Amino acid sequence: MSSTHQSVVTQIRKLDSAISTFSRPFTRSGVLPIGIRMTSVKLANNDIVLISPTPLDQATEDGIKSLGGTVKYLICPNVVHHLSIEDYKRKWPDAKVIGVKGLPQKHKSISFDGVMGVDDPKTTVYGFENDLAYRHFGASRNQDTAYFHKSTKTLIQADLIFNMPPTEQYPGGGNFGFLTRVVHGFLKPETATHKFFTKYAMSSDSRQMTEDVKFVADSWKIERIVPAHGNIIEHGGDKAFRQAYAWYF
Repeated sequence: MSSTHQSVVTQIRKLDSAISTFSRPFTRSGVLPIGIRMTSVKLANNDIVLISPTPLDQATEDGIKSLGGTVKYLICPNVVHHLSIEDYKRKWPDAKVIGVKGLPQKHKSISFDGVMGVDDPKTTVYGFENDLAYRHFGASRNQDTAYFHKSTKTLIQADLIFNMPPTEQYPGGGNFGFLTRVVHGFLKPETATHKFFTKYAMSSDSRQMTEDVKFVADSWKIERIVPAHGNIIEHGGDKAFRQAYAWYF
């Protein structure tokens, strides 16, 4: 079982005028600290998009209010980054909820306004497309959707890329033990472990996954990558993405 650390205040970081992050500790299966992060995107019309909602503590609520716009979209980018969505919907009832295939069955009290993997991307318009491009990875075992903020060339995603260690998500950098640091060393885009993970552990259809990977690599000029788990990749995002998915090229 995984857990967040409710007693730890969320750390808020403003990357630029459009993008802010809300980071906090998170432990996978009660053993491996990998951190967790929500990303807010302020669109050109001042609407706010929240991607991968994390526990809604007071610091997070205050941080969102300080952005100065209207919370318009609540996005669950895959089938596991959704646990706090009902709290956010209660707080911002007028916001549209965008999820992925499989989530409506887990949150029957919520009416989803969009479901990636079910909606037809050729005809569906969510309303944020002028600022945010997206690509749903239907062959990802977690049904991940990647989002790309066009003006800042920022890729925002949940479990498509890990970038350990998660020092930004832990007070004081985490002070991780030796064995944890060793494991973290294997969970970076350039490592063979990460390549194996993306090729075999997280893919259910290599052909479809290849199509989605190549679309992102060829269509988006990625500069920055904001992962849900691990440190932000500030520069060279295109290289990091291609490294993580090298076995698909």
